[in-house]
Amino acid sequence: MLNSYKRNRMLSIGEKFLNSFENYKDEIKSELEYINYTRCHNFFILLIAASCILIYTDILGKGNGLWDKTPAYRLLFYSHIVILATMSGLLILSWFTKINFFKNKLFFYRFISLFFAVFWTFMGAGTSVNDQLIHGQITVYVFTSCAVAIILYIKPFISFIIYFLSYLIFIIGITKVQGNYNILRGNYINGTLIVVVAWLLSVLLYDLKVKDFIKKKTIERQRNELQSTNRELSKANSQLELSLRALDESQNMIFTLAMALESKDPYTHGHSERVAEYSLELARYLGLPEKLQENLWRAAILHDIGKIGIPDAILNKTGSLSNEEWPIMKSHPENGENICSKLNFAREILPVIRYHHERYDGNGYPDGLIGDNIPYLARIISISDTVDAITSKRSYRLPRTFQTAIDELIKGAGTQFDPVLVNAFVELFKSGKLVPKKESTTLDKLRIT
Repeated sequence: MLNSYKRNRMLSIGEKFLNSFENYKDEIKSELEYINYTRCHNFFILLIAASCILIYTDILGKGNGLWDKTPAYRLLFYSHIVILATMSGLLILSWFTKINFFKNKLFFYRFISLFFAVFWTFMGAGTSVNDQLIHGQITVYVFTSCAVAIILYIKPFISFIIYFLSYLIFIIGITKVQGNYNILRGNYINGTLIVVVAWLLSVLLYDLKVKDFIKKKTIERQRNELQSTNRELSKANSQLELSLRALDESQNMIFTLAMALESKDPYTHGHSERVAEYSLELARYLGLPEKLQENLWRAAILHDIGKIGIPDAILNKTGSLSNEEWPIMKSHPENGENICSKLNFAREILPVIRYHHERYDGNGYPDGLIGDNIPYLARIISISDTVDAITSKRSYRLPRTFQTAIDELIKGAGTQFDPVLVNAFVELFKSGKLVPKKESTTLDKLRIT
């Protein structure tokens, strides 16, 4: 079970790596070719300087008679001349890339790096073959093989071919040149180990570089995505702030409109605020959640907003309304619902505005709802609305006492009002926590935000 999990885990990691490699394949290729070219360019200068020093020592050796004693020194001199000429030629070609002489720079970078790898591994193998005639060592082949593995990032298959061909040159060359069997056997073993180690090192460094590149690109992509998400969130936050500002403005506007409506009639001025206060005190006594209290306050402030469409002659009439006037007055809950239906913040309280004149026995308006079919908050406002209407001064009568309002609630319990809510309101009054409201209050003190 555990082995199966590990195997699936490794397969999953492998699939992710392959997918990432495919996503960045072209970018990885360009990046590695440029790195290889840059390193080769730097080594051109170093090797040119080293070749000049070696040529100078070769000339000194010629003066000491080494060329005559050991012809291999003459071949060594020629190899140094080839190195100097080759590196100088490649350096000149690299300068042409700076003036955009080559249209396809990537192809040129690839050519330079591959030529450098082939040249140095082959030259190292050939030099070590020549060294068999001098001191029998393979130091140069060891150095060039490891140097190419460290300096250049080459695909494993290509590097395998390069090392294999250079190894063939090395093996065939030392077999023909080296006459000492013991030295030859040691060079076979050492050369084989060096080629294998150099190739494995090349594969390892290439693999690490590719993984590092993918990691950096993944981090860069995630950082860009995060920055993009942050920009989107910032934009959304700005839009939200604008929306909230517009919401506050729309609420203030409609609340101000509701207050302006009441200010037209000195007898109803502050009515909605007092209804909101009574409703909130009852809601707190009942332990309603803050969200419901907020909706209750808004609905209480706006419950009579529909009276905007009612003529002043009807609103301010001192006598009883006629049969023609009464239906107009009873239309204000529906008018209020229509006015507030365009406001996002008022969507949850539309039923409360519409049904605050419904009666518990079903004889209210506009739809004649019965009992619990009437929204709970509307039943609370119905009680608060009645209390303030009784205790406030009207054009056709003087204000009555709060006890009178309590008696009317008890009398209407089960018919006009929810009996449970009436009982709660009466208990609240008797507890001394409910204080009768004055006829002028301040809206901002009551507002719930």
